[in-house]
Amino acid sequence: EMVFSSKDSTITDEDIDRIIARGEEATAQLDAKMKKFTEDAIKFKMDDTAELYDFDDDKEEDKPDFKKLVSDNWIEPPRRERKRNYSESEYFKQALRQGAPAKPREPRIPRMPNLHDFQFFNTQRLNELYEKEVKYLVQTNQKKDTIGDGDGEDEVEPLNEEEQEEKEQLLEEGFSTWTRRDFNTFIRACEKYGRDDIKSIASEMEGKTEEEVQRYAEVFKERYTELNDYDRIIKNIEKGESKISRKDEIMKAIAKKMDRYKNPWLELKIQYGQNKGKLYNEECDRFLLCMVHKLGYGNWEELKSAFRMSPLFRFDWFVKSRTTQELARRCDTLIRLVEKENQECDERDRQARKDKKNMTPTKRPSSSSPAMDSPMQTPSKRGRRDGSAPSGKRRRR
Repeated sequence: EMVFSSKDSTITDEDIDRIIARGEEATAQLDAKMKKFTEDAIKFKMDDTAELYDFDDDKEEDKPDFKKLVSDNWIEPPRRERKRNYSESEYFKQALRQGAPAKPREPRIPRMPNLHDFQFFNTQRLNELYEKEVKYLVQTNQKKDTIGDGDGEDEVEPLNEEEQEEKEQLLEEGFSTWTRRDFNTFIRACEKYGRDDIKSIASEMEGKTEEEVQRYAEVFKERYTELNDYDRIIKNIEKGESKISRKDEIMKAIAKKMDRYKNPWLELKIQYGQNKGKLYNEECDRFLLCMVHKLGYGNWEELKSAFRMSPLFRFDWFVKSRTTQELARRCDTLIRLVEKENQECDERDRQARKDKKNMTPTKRPSSSSPAMDSPMQTPSKRGRRDGSAPSGKRRRR
């Protein structure tokens, strides 16, 4: 400060060298300090040697902690409690209940299990055994409560060992593991496959083996009248079985039609009569019947995809745009024509066999007429019988 405040005449070279040396010393200290900070930043190291906001030397360590003082001396206010309403009847009820002696616990009456009609239990006999057991327990409880001998009432005996074993056996004979869902699945499978196709029915049942389904089907066939709505159930099953039999008849009729041709895909012909449609041609109908014979009746989605994939109808947009319902109706129409044709063929064959059978007896009397007409024999035959030959044969000899 003295150097900077003095005049030029009083400043010497020593003063300037001293100022430069002090500046270099301060610069070296700052460089060393910054170099240390740079090394710590590169190494991700933070020490407590320096503080970011270290502006003054006064530390706040000696200042009191206000939060700690408040938390130590805090007094919580009292909690708000809801006002309770007291009931005299409730009080006396509790008081009397505590004072009364505890009664001995009565034996628990067994509960009758839920026996559904589709589980095929012997409900009548189980109810009889259950009522007998309940009467005995009720009577024993009444004897404990009443005073006296009670000879006026007939004493009921408990279930003996044979009746207890019979009860357990009857509970095992029923289908306790079958639920309402299993029963409905079984009925739908019977409608779809028929009551005799146990293997297909078992494939529809979840969690049931083929032996269990076989046993249930046998009991169902014998005791289906015990169901509450058995008329509707049997009617639906018979309706499904009639559809199955009709499907078998259709497949047999188509197979009979196919057997008359060596290559039905090219040679099959349909006798339309006078009601031939204008939309479907003969090639389309031939392909439809052959595919139904191959895929089976009722697989309309597969039939539709077969028409779309076939190269024969690549540009036939009418056939490729038909729905499954339209293809099913056309198939039913062709099946009626095939059945009519098969019926006519059967009638012709029957008539031919009948004519052949009638022709054979007419030939027999013509060949045996000379023997039958013995009084009208010719002289030549009479001579043969007498041992003489005709005159022509004599000349040859």
